[in-house]
Amino acid sequence: MVFIKKYEEISFVFKEKENFKGCTLLNGWHGIGECGYISVSHIVEKIGAKRIGFIITENIPQFITIKNERITFPFEIYKKDDLVIVLPIFEPIKSEHLKFTKTLVKWCIDADFKQAILVGGLDNRLKDENQLKAIYTQAFIDLGKSISIPTLDEGLYVTGPLAYVMLFSELHDFPAMALLPYAERSRPDPIAASIAIKEIEKMVGITVDISALIEQAEKIEKEIQSLLKANKPQTEKDDSDKGMFV
Repeated sequence: MVFIKKYEEISFVFKEKENFKGCTLLNGWHGIGECGYISVSHIVEKIGAKRIGFIITENIPQFITIKNERITFPFEIYKKDDLVIVLPIFEPIKSEHLKFTKTLVKWCIDADFKQAILVGGLDNRLKDENQLKAIYTQAFIDLGKSISIPTLDEGLYVTGPLAYVMLFSELHDFPAMALLPYAERSRPDPIAASIAIKEIEKMVGITVDISALIEQAEKIEKEIQSLLKANKPQTEKDDSDKGMFV
């Protein structure tokens, strides 16, 4: 038996009847440095969150894969205690960004979620003395929580699904915030994702082992250095290369 919450062209499908009253939604998107996806998927794995449902759209991406010997869906929903995680393994097609995000916020409100925490990324070419910035809806500020992460600078813009989720959260007075660590825009950035995770730990009271992300970052850095060395102009190479060829 399945339980379906349907909103026109988008459905939330669950294997069992769920109660989300007072829960926190965690959601990360693909974007600069893949920070949102990396951080959220890592949390799912490390805290042992259970897959409880899926989001089905009219034009759901036609991709599946296998993980832990079972089929993955493009948009999956996980739960651990009062933390609910919406994990978009693929992004919705661009024409569905608006409907998908608008419906996600409506579902959170209808299901009586307490708040939402989103993860994105900022171009590290704009980095200042802070490791990350944040965006808060007024309703989140009104919760009276201590806000220690600096707000995104005026004149900078956030785009994509995360921007839509924050926009509709503000419109409907839903408490939401977006964590935006500075990240490499040209490649996945596990270090930036780990910075977001450490903030999420403090906010929702979980503990997440990030050692695998650090190892992944070191591996990426070694690969980059190897490529840079291989592509170095011959005139710039070390003298040790001399005399090796005739």
